[in-house]
Amino acid sequence: MTDLTNAVAQLSSQALAEGGSLSAVEISVLMDNLPVGVALVDDAFTVRIFNRKARQLLDFPDSLFASRMPTLRELFLFNAQRGEYGDGDPEVHADALVERSRKREPHQFERDRPDGSVLDIRGEPLPGGGFVTIWTDITARKRAEREAEARARQLDLVMNKVPGKLSFFDADLRCVYSNQRELVFGGVATGEEGKTLRELVGDVVFPEIEGHFRRTLNGESTAYHRQFTRPDGSVGYLQVSSAPHRAPNGDVIGVFTIGQDVTELMQTEEALKQRNAELEAANAALATTHQHLVQTEKLASIGQLAAGVAHEINNPVGFVSANLSTLGGYVGKLLALAEVSERSLREVLPAGSPALVAFEAACADADLDFVRDDIVALLDESRDGLDRVRRIVQDLRDFSRAGGNDQWQMASLEAGLNATANIALTDMKHRVTVSREYGDIPEVECLPSQLNQVFLNLIVNAGHAITDTGTISLRTGMSEDAAEVWVEVADSGCGIPAENLTRLFDPFFTTKPVGQGTGLGLALSYGIVEKHGGRIEVRSTVGEGTTFRVSIPRERPTPD
Repeated sequence: MTDLTNAVAQLSSQALAEGGSLSAVEISVLMDNLPVGVALVDDAFTVRIFNRKARQLLDFPDSLFASRMPTLRELFLFNAQRGEYGDGDPEVHADALVERSRKREPHQFERDRPDGSVLDIRGEPLPGGGFVTIWTDITARKRAEREAEARARQLDLVMNKVPGKLSFFDADLRCVYSNQRELVFGGVATGEEGKTLRELVGDVVFPEIEGHFRRTLNGESTAYHRQFTRPDGSVGYLQVSSAPHRAPNGDVIGVFTIGQDVTELMQTEEALKQRNAELEAANAALATTHQHLVQTEKLASIGQLAAGVAHEINNPVGFVSANLSTLGGYVGKLLALAEVSERSLREVLPAGSPALVAFEAACADADLDFVRDDIVALLDESRDGLDRVRRIVQDLRDFSRAGGNDQWQMASLEAGLNATANIALTDMKHRVTVSREYGDIPEVECLPSQLNQVFLNLIVNAGHAITDTGTISLRTGMSEDAAEVWVEVADSGCGIPAENLTRLFDPFFTTKPVGQGTGLGLALSYGIVEKHGGRIEVRSTVGEGTTFRVSIPRERPTPD
């Protein structure tokens, strides 16, 4: 009982006692001025006091107390008749309440009255007999409590609609609040407030996430992703974000967290990444195809140009060769004539004669003996030069065979390899030794100009791999079942690191400095060999060299 209740009880005991220090009138005045309602019943259950505040709180009319103090049953009956105790016979309600009062049991409860007020009702038996009842108006407090409860319910309603698991942990990582969402980070269901984070998530998960919570307690907002088991048993992805909760002085006193099931989002992102990868691959393939077409056009142009140049060069080479042959005949005759003339003069003219002396002086001045030997050598060198021009022209024609028209035909890969090597090695012949080990392979049905482009790429790359001096080996052979032939281009260069071997044929991959390689040569070569139904393989050892082998079936592959 409160101090006010104790004071009322003391006054009530004195009102019932004989010879108290206060008169009945004084006690009645004191009671009427109390801020609470008071009713005093003696041991005979006669109402002795029913103060003014009690009448106001219970809305009893003054007429009920005009002539005399009503009995306890009359008060109960009045309330029952106006529906204070609900439905039923008022007489029955009044009798039941009187019987309950006779038990003189202490009680306390709250009552909502029809007018909207709320009363706190306390009943206490007095030591000297009798009973005191106190009514306190708690309407304002109850309204505030109910409004607070309504706000809390509304807040819970809002929190429970948030698409995620909201929780609040104190500085000891003990759960203080949690909304009613599915468990998405392994803990904190409704009704589990008060448990520690470790108790909620278990010993397996706790070490994985504790660091994030500790960092938040140090004032840092954090976020992490992890896999978790969804309520339906499937594997999902979880995102948990946390923020520090600070006291007015700035100290961190807890952690706010929100956990969200981002499985669908992650799957969407993964699908987008996959789609982007597919688009990038398609773009790369398109770029490769474009480069391939450009390269093919270049090859066609080179082939047509080479065929035209070869034709144009062949004409002057032909008549120069013919003239040189005729000139050789003329020079032979002139040399023979000079020899006969000299011999005849020496036979006819005596030694020391002026004519013979003049002839010998003329021969010495013309250095006839040197000219006679050198002119033959000059003619031989000229013929050799013309032969070399013929071979170069023939190599151009062989390299650009069919003018780059991409017509399938029977062709010798060895002839194409030879022609390509003669062209490709021109600018590196002073530092590279070429070894040819041919297996006299049969002709194959192919696109000769395109395979020559493959050989050109391989030979040029082999030359680039040799820093100073070295050897390039060109080899050919045939498979055991004679179904395909192969061409190898090997070098004694720097070799290729193992981590790069799997990327050699990727478009735009190159280890050459910027401006010295496009990264398309081997990619295009791979495509050409694949078009022929063949394969291209590589073996390499760093510091020792690299070998590329191109295998081509002897018959044209059947189109899909």
